[in-house]
Amino acid sequence: MTAMRTFVAPIAALCASALMGCSGGDSATDAPAAGTTVATSTVESTTATPAVKSTTATPASEESTATPPERTPEEAADLVPGGAPFQPSGNEAGNVDPAVFLTEPGKYNFTSPMGNLHCGIWASDGPEGRVGCQAEDGRNPVEGAQCSNAANDKVAIRVTGAGSGSFCTTQGIYVDQNALVLDVGQVLSVDGVVCKSGPDDIIACTAPTGGFTFSRDINYTY
Repeated sequence: MTAMRTFVAPIAALCASALMGCSGGDSATDAPAAGTTVATSTVESTTATPAVKSTTATPASEESTATPPERTPEEAADLVPGGAPFQPSGNEAGNVDPAVFLTEPGKYNFTSPMGNLHCGIWASDGPEGRVGCQAEDGRNPVEGAQCSNAANDKVAIRVTGAGSGSFCTTQGIYVDQNALVLDVGQVLSVDGVVCKSGPDDIIACTAPTGGFTFSRDINYTY
């Protein structure tokens, strides 16, 4: 009886050891036990694609469509000190001797008191006109050629057989080194042309087909 108990005990111990080996294992790789709920995390992307909004504006045109102002003869005459009466009439008598201003046959030259204007009178009509002046620093007309007053781009004004007008000249058409000054208040009348010297270095001339008033600040034709 004692011998049988001794034999059975090792067998029981062996079985117990075997049972422990069968149930043992790596806990990191064990399958979940039955009835255990395993939560699965679902990753949902929340990155939104930003909308592209154009901020490029179409530039507005800066081109001016304004029409230059036009002046009536009366409005233009208001620019002349003393107004229209400053314009000499075609039959106004001179008060200086024309021979003093003669620079060559059929040609008379003079300058304004301050020397800004150089002027000439011709006995007959030509490209330079019957009478004309050019400025060292002259006023451009409201309409027409705009000169820079550079040495080769001077503002000039003249009266031809077709009428009066302003233009740009690259040459000293009306300049003469022997020209004398036509002082303020003096009137030169010769060959149907009358020129008067006024205040603020203004020269006003009248010819059979038109006239002008010219200075650093005035460019008026009629």
